[in-house]
Amino acid sequence: MNLHVLAVRYAQARSNKANIALPLLAAAALYWLSSMPGIPLPDDPAHYALFYWISPSIQNVLHIPTYACLAWAWHWALGAWLRSSGAQTICACAIASAYGVFDEWHQSFVPGRYGSFADVALDILGVALGVWLAARASRYAAVVVQQQSSVTDRRN
Repeated sequence: MNLHVLAVRYAQARSNKANIALPLLAAAALYWLSSMPGIPLPDDPAHYALFYWISPSIQNVLHIPTYACLAWAWHWALGAWLRSSGAQTICACAIASAYGVFDEWHQSFVPGRYGSFADVALDILGVALGVWLAARASRYAAVVVQQQSSVTDRRN
């Protein structure tokens, strides 16, 4: 698929207030994942075994892309309420970072898990990456739409 087509679709998909479901579902999925015990328990559901084989160091590194996606989703969803890109970026950053802190606190109550400042730092690094990429994508989409509009105007 052409990058310009993706940019136009991204720009057009930003106006729906129902988009708030995406970051909320992502946050719910993260909550579910962080609710899994850190060590296998005898009464754990069978599907938990899929996650136990991932080493803790890889789990820590996965905080970055995971929270980047969460921040991007918030940035995208907030576009229906906030027209300023700067406001979207600040709010998405604040919401996703606060969720990262909350999730680490939540993990401190899960058997075999713990919350750490290092994980919070990785979460915030991922958030920064996500909002930066989302802001760049928004600017790129706006430029592409503007260029297409000017080309269409010249043809008419």
